[in-house]
Amino acid sequence: MEGKALQTVERDLANIEDMAMSIEGVIKQASLIKTVLDRVMQKDVHYGVIPGTGTKPTLLKPGAEKICTTFRLAPAYEIKRTDIAEGHREYEIVCTLTHIPSGQIFGQGVGSCSTMESKYRFRKAEQTCPECGENAIIKGKQEYGGGWLCFKKKGGCGAKFKEGDPVIENQEMGRVEYDNPADYYNTVLKMGKKRAHVDAVLTATAASDIFTQDVEDMPKDKPDNGNSRPQPDEYDRPEMASEGHIKNMHITSGNFGWTKKQVKAWLIKKYSVKSSKDLTAAQVNEAVKHFKDNPKIEEETKKQVEDEIPMITPGQTNILAMWDISREESEEMLQKYFGTSELRYLTEAEANQLIEYKDTGIAPS
Repeated sequence: MEGKALQTVERDLANIEDMAMSIEGVIKQASLIKTVLDRVMQKDVHYGVIPGTGTKPTLLKPGAEKICTTFRLAPAYEIKRTDIAEGHREYEIVCTLTHIPSGQIFGQGVGSCSTMESKYRFRKAEQTCPECGENAIIKGKQEYGGGWLCFKKKGGCGAKFKEGDPVIENQEMGRVEYDNPADYYNTVLKMGKKRAHVDAVLTATAASDIFTQDVEDMPKDKPDNGNSRPQPDEYDRPEMASEGHIKNMHITSGNFGWTKKQVKAWLIKKYSVKSSKDLTAAQVNEAVKHFKDNPKIEEETKKQVEDEIPMITPGQTNILAMWDISREESEEMLQKYFGTSELRYLTEAEANQLIEYKDTGIAPS
């Protein structure tokens, strides 16, 4: 009896060996993935390195799609939806990868996402005007008395409040819940699908030795004193801002009175970046909103500024209008030297520098 059982085990092992991939096949598959990484994928597009996880690259959604194309794998999804209290929702997703030529299942991965996650559940609270009830309060410029202003461009009423006024400064400024979780139903569904897809690709192709994905890859030798920032979800690496997106940010900041130096200082302080090229698309959107909400020249004080500081004159404007350069070149030059894209925001002294540049080629200092 024992002899028959042993023969059965030996036969099963032989069958497993027959069906298993050869050593050469394993090496070839790993080499193919490495070749795709080196020759096809681009850093911060198909993969990236998450701060705090070492140098091992993290696979992003576009990279997972490239590997699927390489191995000719088609994803299919099983989606389980769970409705939670207060209108919240969770999606649990299984991604199955099928080999297109043979129709055989190649592997599976799982992922989930919910509107209860902090990034989809909460937003930063904004100060509300006690006069009109709008979230339109901005800080007034110190040289014009400081205090607080209910900014009309944000839909406010124009009311002004003194520095230290408790009706403004004693307002809660923590985080508040979004009032309509349904706004994020599609977002969390897509995010759950993306997580399941990446998990399936890494599992099915045995690419986890090349790419990282798990929290186990986080460094454990540093003590957590309660001040550490959570690492971003590896699948959720934010989209980087495009060149055009960044250019529009600088144009907008200039239109609202921010100089190039002011913009740079604010970006460094806010996001700890060395260059605007390091900004994500979401950060650029947030920055644009900040520049619009906190103009350096407000409509209420613009005339006062013009009275105190001589602005560009009609004669200077006419001289510069005859400069034989394109509008794009003009905007780029103004942005480069004066932090604005429009002549009307130049001072008289700055306009003189620009005229000298036009006549002599000596760039403004």
